[in-house]
Amino acid sequence: MEIFYLKKSEFLPLINESSLKNFSDDREFKSVEKELEHLCGIFLTKFTAKHVYDIQNTEIEICDKKPYFKSRKIFFSVSHSKDVVMVAFNNSDIGADVQFMKENVNCAAIMKRYEQSIKHPTLKEFYRFWTVHEAEIKLNGKVRSLFSDILEDNYMISCVSNDIFVSKFSIKKLSCISNGIDLSEEFKYPKNLRFLSQ
Repeated sequence: MEIFYLKKSEFLPLINESSLKNFSDDREFKSVEKELEHLCGIFLTKFTAKHVYDIQNTEIEICDKKPYFKSRKIFFSVSHSKDVVMVAFNNSDIGADVQFMKENVNCAAIMKRYEQSIKHPTLKEFYRFWTVHEAEIKLNGKVRSLFSDILEDNYMISCVSNDIFVSKFSIKKLSCISNGIDLSEEFKYPKNLRFLSQ
């Protein structure tokens, strides 16, 4: 399992925004912000699949309300929260979730509603529970592997899979090394985007 992410506040100012729209799947959104977040997720997924996993056909199809590459050579799950857009890849089906850890959440009440035994959860305990819960919904199957960690000091990430996670594990951030980047060109011949290990 490998996790890749970008921060919208760092990524969007350095790209040609119209080139991001070339990755549209024609979904409609109520706000420009949600559309850009979605497009960042599509770009990150397809760019990573092509340039890290050598998937040449990055066409995505929906099967049982879940996205897959048509080739099914690798599985992925996309999530976003506040400034982070994240995609997790695995050799078997995967569900992933990222959540910004807000301070003003009634953690105890939510945990009680979900019949959790922790009566006074810490912020980390609550967000670990919540991201695992959301990741399990995205997986839509039996969980055999689970991973949770803190990202960028104030985000909780969790991934679950219906099989054993692959032994190769890393978290990498997509970074821009110039500005005005045309993502269509970058998708073909990457020169201005790099993955940095965290």
